[in-house]
Amino acid sequence: MIKITSKRKFGADRTVSVLIGAFILFTYVLGLFVPVTSDAGKYAAISRIIYETGDWINLTIHFEPYLQKPPLLFWITAPFYFLFGPSEVAFKLPVLLYSVLAIYSTYRFARLFYSRQTARLAAIMLATSEFYFLFHNDIHTDVLLTANVIFAMWQLAAYFKQKRLINMLLAGLGIGLALISKGPIGVFVPLTAVFAHLIYTRRLKDVFNLKIVAGALLCLLILALGLTGLYNQFGWEGLRFFFWENNAGRISGRIKGSSVDYFFYFHTALYIFLPWGILFFLSWFFEIKSLLKKKSIELYSLGAIVPYWIVISVAQAQSPHYFMVLSPFMAVLSAKWLVFFLQSERHRGMKKALSVIQYITIVFMWVLILGLCLYAFPSKSFLFWGGLIVLMVPMLLPLPQTQINRIMLRSVIAIVALSFSINAHLFPAVFKYQSVIPACNTFNNRAKEGEMLNSYLSQHRELFFYAKTPGYFLYDSADLKKCLTRQKSTWIYTNDEGLQQIAESGASFELVESFKHRSLSGFTPGFINPATRHSRLKNMHLVHISPASN
Repeated sequence: MIKITSKRKFGADRTVSVLIGAFILFTYVLGLFVPVTSDAGKYAAISRIIYETGDWINLTIHFEPYLQKPPLLFWITAPFYFLFGPSEVAFKLPVLLYSVLAIYSTYRFARLFYSRQTARLAAIMLATSEFYFLFHNDIHTDVLLTANVIFAMWQLAAYFKQKRLINMLLAGLGIGLALISKGPIGVFVPLTAVFAHLIYTRRLKDVFNLKIVAGALLCLLILALGLTGLYNQFGWEGLRFFFWENNAGRISGRIKGSSVDYFFYFHTALYIFLPWGILFFLSWFFEIKSLLKKKSIELYSLGAIVPYWIVISVAQAQSPHYFMVLSPFMAVLSAKWLVFFLQSERHRGMKKALSVIQYITIVFMWVLILGLCLYAFPSKSFLFWGGLIVLMVPMLLPLPQTQINRIMLRSVIAIVALSFSINAHLFPAVFKYQSVIPACNTFNNRAKEGEMLNSYLSQHRELFFYAKTPGYFLYDSADLKKCLTRQKSTWIYTNDEGLQQIAESGASFELVESFKHRSLSGFTPGFINPATRHSRLKNMHLVHISPASN
């Protein structure tokens, strides 16, 4: 798994290679057991509804039609609920398995243009980027989008090289699946990449071919299947939302977001693409320089990155997972230029600079690990610290003589150590403050048959995954009033304001339990610092409403 060339092993010896590979796998497996929250919790709840109702077409959550995302994520996760029952592992495992396609496709795409060594490095960089470790914990539709887009790009690049029908059909399959993963982004990125490359190589006439029509028809067939439920529930307005409003609304801020940081993805890439972030920006610079000198081998990678990067940078809705789809192309460029400079005898200054940059990055990650696990959320687990020590051992052993192997080994060890720390210790520590799950546990233990758990003034839709009988999402005081006047015993999870409204309503209620709460999305310096953490917590409450209130 972690070879660099066909002649040399990645690491001091075979044992070290196997050890690091095992820790990469173990870290991913640990992430399967981390609870789901925020968007991931919502997606897990929708898959649970498919499992309970058997309706695979018309997606719903808290008894309402679901509009926001197309169905592929739910279609690949729900079958695992039938195998293992609804759980974090059953939700995350199929996504992790699906991502093997992205790693393999990155290798095959890079191999079309570069050496076997470069292709292997690109696959390793993708698999060990913080992008991949983090978003296989916090599942987003972008994970499937990324796998489908790079698969489609591999097939498209192979088609324009060999003109085989099978490649175009597989490209149509990949783009179709990308479209029903997240939306039109699934076709935007591949098309900008293809047209950039064909224009650069003066082969634009190659798009006029009946084989491309066949691939497009297959893509449209998959898209039609994916949009059936959307049309059933929302009609033409649903299709308009899918093709236009959801994307234009995020750019303009009508749907999400209200400010623009034009450099958001530049500084975000430095940590979300660890440990390869700085290397990527250097590679981006040299790739553009090479392009201007007309020495680029392929323009697919830049053609995918630059147009989409510009679009999301001017959009008012900005989030790290929005540019995950570019991570395979970022890995390819990073691997290409790392190999070029470290194997060149002419660029000694750049060779030294790259080494210094990666070593600074490695030191930063180890300092971050120690700061978080000794001060912010101190761990007293001998197993945890023992795991970190085992990871550090290969760094003390005799290393390969090549500079590439030294840099790669130490970088991979550092990012695996950071992600291991997050999955094994930091996430469990932080989830103590995510009160939705303990609230659901209390409800599950105490609620009588027929009672439901509703959510009011709380955006935490993972409640509808963890509660044994999830109820309604109460949007406003009118919804709360309807809930309180039903002739049924019910439960409500709410904040201080919601509790006050319930008390003022005259309803007969019991405050079952109160919690100190912090969402994982609110991971700020004030919360990380133990001295100020308490002031960053808010109150959430679990309330039981009895029929006597009516």
